[in-house]
Amino acid sequence: MRLQDQIILITGSTTGIGEFMARRFVKDGARVILHGRDAERGEALRAELGTENAAFCQGNLADPAYPEQLAADALAAFGRLDALVNNAALTTRARIQDTDAAFFVCLIVVKRRALLLLIRALLPELQRVRGCVLNIGSVLAHCGQANLLAYSISKGGLMTMTRNLADA
Repeated sequence: MRLQDQIILITGSTTGIGEFMARRFVKDGARVILHGRDAERGEALRAELGTENAAFCQGNLADPAYPEQLAADALAAFGRLDALVNNAALTTRARIQDTDAAFFVCLIVVKRRALLLLIRALLPELQRVRGCVLNIGSVLAHCGQANLLAYSISKGGLMTMTRNLADA
């Protein structure tokens, strides 16, 4: 099993790609720390994967204090962390005419500020275990889409942050 005994935190893992990754990682031998805003979905997935294989942390990455709390809760779940998968994103569709300041800031906060703060909070542990961070990008970071303006901008910023952190 490729991920045997690895402990992986996956943000935004109660639906979509994050949920798929959680299922696959457990199948490949990892234990996962699920994260999402919906407690019912998170607890259901945790029960399905088995409480010995999965923990669940509920919270909203838009809250500036939450990344630090998520880091602490993730480390407490299984006592260590080998990898962080930054998957959480808001994919609300909106054209420029519908993109006001509050909407734009919300997407930027979740995809950039929160992930930077989460990486920073987990950095000592990831350095200790020689772990890794995987930031889930999108082709929209490079080409954009008219009805996903703010999302595309947030992904572009994430890709720039990823390159800078790799260099650091």
